[in-house]
This record gives sequence, C-alpha cells and structure tokens, in this order.
Amino acid sequence: MPRTGSTSFQEVLARLRPGLDAAGICYPKLAPPGAPESLDVNHHRLGQGLDRRRSEAERRAGLARLDAILGATRADTLILSYEDFAVQRARWRVPEVLAGIFARHGFALETVLVVKPQEEQLASAYALRTQVVFEGRTFRGFLGAEGASGRYDYDALLAPWRRASQGRVTAVPFRDRRSDAPLLARLIDGLGLRDRLAALLTPADLEYRTNRSAGPLAVEAACRLYRLGVHRQVIGHPRQLGHCLDRWAWSRGLDAERFRGDAPDGLARVAARFAGANERFAAACWGRPWDAVIDTAPAASPNELAAGPIAPETEALVAALVRAATDHVAFQAPPAWRRRTAYLLEEFKERLGDAVGYPAWRVP
Repeated sequence: MPRTGSTSFQEVLARLRPGLDAAGICYPKLAPPGAPESLDVNHHRLGQGLDRRRSEAERRAGLARLDAILGATRADTLILSYEDFAVQRARWRVPEVLAGIFARHGFALETVLVVKPQEEQLASAYALRTQVVFEGRTFRGFLGAEGASGRYDYDALLAPWRRASQGRVTAVPFRDRRSDAPLLARLIDGLGLRDRLAALLTPADLEYRTNRSAGPLAVEAACRLYRLGVHRQVIGHPRQLGHCLDRWAWSRGLDAERFRGDAPDGLARVAARFAGANERFAAACWGRPWDAVIDTAPAASPNELAAGPIAPETEALVAALVRAATDHVAFQAPPAWRRRTAYLLEEFKERLGDAVGYPAWRVP
C-alpha cells in the first residue's frame, strides 16, 4: 500500500542491486531501454501497463522484459514492488498474469504487503493528494467521499493475490505490537531475506526513511493552490510543486509534525466500517486479532488549519507559501469561468473513467 514505507524499501533495494545477484536475489530493471535510472527504482511502469494506464504496446513490452529476465536470471528470488499492485481492478487479472509468467520459469508467486489502520492510511492519502496538488477539500470532506472506498478493505484487496499465491502471503504491520524493530528490518525478516542480505545491509539501511509526509502549512497552501488551478500550469509532475512547498516550510523550521486532519467522527465511522474486514484479515494472516498485532500511532491533537480560525501570524505564513509556489511556476490566474469549466471537466473525466473501467487513477 502507498505511504507504508514502500519508497524506502524500493530505494534500498535499488542501491543494493550490484550485490543482489550474489545473494540469489533479482530486483529487475523493467523500464524501457534508455530510460533514466529513476524509473527503475520501482516497477510502476509495468504496474501501470497492467492496469491499462499505459498503452497495450507498453504493457506487452514490460511483460516481455520481465519474461526475459525470469528466463535468464540465476537468482531464485525475484522481487517486484509497486504500491498500486494492491488496488488493481479484478477485470485485469493482474495476480493471475504475474503468477502465470513466474510459473513458466519455475517461480512461485508470493504476496507481501505492509498495512496500517485505515484511519491513518486515509490521513496519509489526503496529505499525499495535497502534495500532488490534487485536493481542495477539507479532511472531513475527503473522508465523506473516500472513507467507504474499497481501496481500504485490506481483506478484499488481498483475496485475489492470496488465491494467485496459493496462500503464500506475508503481512507486515506498519507498527507492530510484537516488535520495536524498524519497519524495513521487519519487512526483510518477513520476506525471509535477512541472512541473505546481512552482508549488504548497514544499520542505516534498516533505519532509512524517505518520502516524508507534508505538514499542516504545506497542506493548507496546497489546497489553496488547487482551488486556484495552479496544478494545471505546472510543467512536469505536479508532485514537484508539493516538494517545493515542503522545502519552503522545512527550511524555515516549520511543519515539523506531519499533517493530522480534524474529523474525529468521520475517523470513528471508518474504523467501525472496516473492523470486521480487519479481523478477517488478521485471522488469515496472523491467526490473532487485529488489535493484538497492529499498533496505532501515538495520540495527538489535529493540526489541520482549514478546520478552524487561523491565527494572523499563521495566515501570513500560508499566504507567503502560496506566493512562493505561484512565483515558482509563474502562475497566471485564468478567468473565473475558465477555472470553473476546468474543474467540471476534471470531475467528468474522473467519473467517466470510473464508470467505464479506466479510472483517472490517483495514488491513494
């Protein structure tokens, strides 16, 4: 799942590639020939081909590269890592496609995922949507629309992968009541790779964390930028604008704490909605109750600025952050009618994509 240490895990594996062959592990490069190294940190290009966000030609090419690597490697373990593997639509039969390719070369599919409580996953999803400047609602508004989504039913998401893996599933808690070891250390142990990677991993690797979540100032500024339509004038990936906001705040000693939304009633409904699915998931994966394994984040008060009056000095910081971002992209405000029309078109595109099975996917 996104926002569960996946990028840290991928970057560590990518750095270790030169020594992985000797350990019998393959972390394949599946990006098209000549692509920059950054596209091979994870396997999103293959995943996007499989879920039809890329062309049929690119899907076939990615599968052909995977097939060739499986046929040539001397490793007995191959790792694919991509967050949205967790939310593939059933119609594309992605687990079965991958299991079939692996089986042709004598490999058996295993499924590994990291999970955290849905309330925290949704908070991370909201903060990430603001970081890609694609969210203008309050956290409460976001929960009202997204809190019942099947993207957070871990038991249902895992079911097709469990079948394709013939029950070979490893579930790693984001925070584990049974262990205080770092997440990457627990993930590598869960994969059964600690001994094989011991000579390559340093203590710093096991403690490595990247992709820091945005704080309340950056989230509020990003929501305002979205409502202004700034995301439509960004050249390149819109996440770069989010990183600009984060760097502005962090370089000034601001946003030391991650964003925490103010919607206790909505979060309580989310927890109740998924309680049964979580218990089924925990029983199948750990043979124990969910709360006996999953540890929650330390209690802390909400810090969402949109939820209440903003102090003048804080408002001045948010305004300065918005100005810095609009200056960064040389933003030119469109007429109000054009901005409204653009939002209507974006909403129509998203709904149409969901209806016909080609969603305008957003990283959750």
